[in-house]
Formats: sequence, C-alpha cells, structure tokens
Amino acid sequence: VWRHDPGSSPCYVCLPGMLQNGKKFDSSRDRNKPFKFKIGRQEVIKGWEEGIAQMSLGQRAMLTCSPDVAYGATGHPGVIPPNATLVFDVELMRIE
Repeated sequence: VWRHDPGSSPCYVCLPGMLQNGKKFDSSRDRNKPFKFKIGRQEVIKGWEEGIAQMSLGQRAMLTCSPDVAYGATGHPGVIPPNATLVFDVELMRIE
C-alpha cells in the first residue's frame, strides 16, 4: 500500500469513469494520457482520495463511489446526474 504525505507526491492513474448503468463519461485510457493529481489537495472526489490512497503501485481496482463521496446532489451538469453512484476502473500507474 502506498504510504504518502498528503499533497507531496503527484500520482498518475488510468481509468474509465462510468455511471452505475455502465455508461462511460470519461476515460484517460481512451485519451492515452494518465490523469495526474495529488492526494490530500482536494483536487479529486473524496472517493478517489480514500480509494487510491489504499492502492499499491501498479495495482488495478474497481472503485464504486456513492454520491456522498462523488458529486452529490448537484452532480456535474451535462456529464454526471445528481445523486449518481460512479464506478471507476482505476490503475495506479506512477507516483513521483
């Protein structure tokens, strides 16, 4: 499991993000470009913060994020409906 100091190390993940019904709304895999962010900086949804922090380098995991750790009652207009449960097939590719 990756031990980190919050905000200190950028991590790179590849994933598709899907609604619970399987409809894909985003995919860094399709773009061939890993998504970069820092844990503990509130750059991503809470479900990612909690789930990815538990992963090991190179690990692939399915993260199911309920609305309270995703986009909540507001959703993300035009992309994610209100109160949506999201599913991510995440691979932790790199940590700097």
